[in-house]
Amino acid sequence: MPPTGVRSLWELPGRPTRALIDLDAIVANTAYLQGMVGPRTALMAVVKANGYGHGAEMIARAAVTGGAEQLAVATVDEATAIRAAGLAAPILVLGPIHPSEIEKALRHDLSLTLCSTTFTGLVERTAERLYLSAPVSCHVKVDTGMHRFGAEADQAVAVAERVSASRRLRLDGVFTHFADADAPDEDFTAQQASGLDAVLRRLHQQGIDPGTVHAANSAAILRSRRYDYGMVRAGIALYGLPPSDVVPLPPPLRPALSIRSTVSRVIDLGPGDSVGYGRTYHSTTREQAVLVPIGYADGYRRDLSSLGWMGMHGVRAPVAGRVSMDQTVVRVPTNLRVRGGDEIVVVGSSVDGAPTTTDLARLLNTIPYEIVAGIAARVPRYYIWRGELLSTARPGNAPPRVASTTPLTDAS
Repeated sequence: MPPTGVRSLWELPGRPTRALIDLDAIVANTAYLQGMVGPRTALMAVVKANGYGHGAEMIARAAVTGGAEQLAVATVDEATAIRAAGLAAPILVLGPIHPSEIEKALRHDLSLTLCSTTFTGLVERTAERLYLSAPVSCHVKVDTGMHRFGAEADQAVAVAERVSASRRLRLDGVFTHFADADAPDEDFTAQQASGLDAVLRRLHQQGIDPGTVHAANSAAILRSRRYDYGMVRAGIALYGLPPSDVVPLPPPLRPALSIRSTVSRVIDLGPGDSVGYGRTYHSTTREQAVLVPIGYADGYRRDLSSLGWMGMHGVRAPVAGRVSMDQTVVRVPTNLRVRGGDEIVVVGSSVDGAPTTTDLARLLNTIPYEIVAGIAARVPRYYIWRGELLSTARPGNAPPRVASTTPLTDAS
């Protein structure tokens, strides 16, 4: 159920299938992670992929409220949406961007990840042309074994030299990305850290200040203080979800998201009646099922057909037949009475009788990241702040603005 003191979610108009995001959990999770690393280490909140499906603008505000000093996204458009919502915190674009996006990034005061001297030159020339009042914030990414976006050691040093020598650019950070921090052993993570340390030694020998060094992701943060450096990047743990089965969450961290819907139709089935496309489910006795308006176009995966379950009055209700694009049929457990409009918890907790995000990930042989990032934009997000509904953010509508110096307020 929604937290105590919250006006009923169902008093609000609109589509009955809704994501409910508890910003209190995001604030508390951020503060807990910051407490783990201590006051000398900054925390960067990763809010890419629409805040892992939770809504980037609102999550960014909650994370800053909880103590995050910086934000990180994957694309320029993700960053500019956060800027448009009124946040002034530093935002690092982690991924590669197209040359055509450089000017837009600079006009929105974004920090860019640099991995080649050629691209660095393009950024420098754009900054020169725009007559910016301050140098462009730049981070150099070192590829220490992930072999995705990044620069090999020699190239990383060359890029850092180029940035340091430019009056239009400022070296604010050097970082790497751990490929295996959630594995049973930390051998490869230690190897990657050694590669980063080697680059840092070369920069220090040349008198180059690397700025804030960062490497640790959620798994590394939760496992030890070995790789904290000057800043850590909190992603999945920020949302109260575990990086892997090997790296569980400490109890204070809690999930922020649930998905709720309602019964659209109660269906009476007789022996031999079939349900859905392909008639893959047949009832063997008289039973009831209910129609839930959620499907694979909402991110409720088709692979959950006759495999998943939802929460109905605190009891597990199994999916019957195939998940459709927009609708799913769920069996009513024996002796349970349901009516049209009753709440169905699609993703929640065992208390609701519903699967957690981790439960769904295990059923689908995937990871919680994919489950939450796959929630479609057409599912409205509703937010809770201090036990009250703060706002709704429907597709195409931005959440309410707040002053950049006050990331969250009591007013909606």
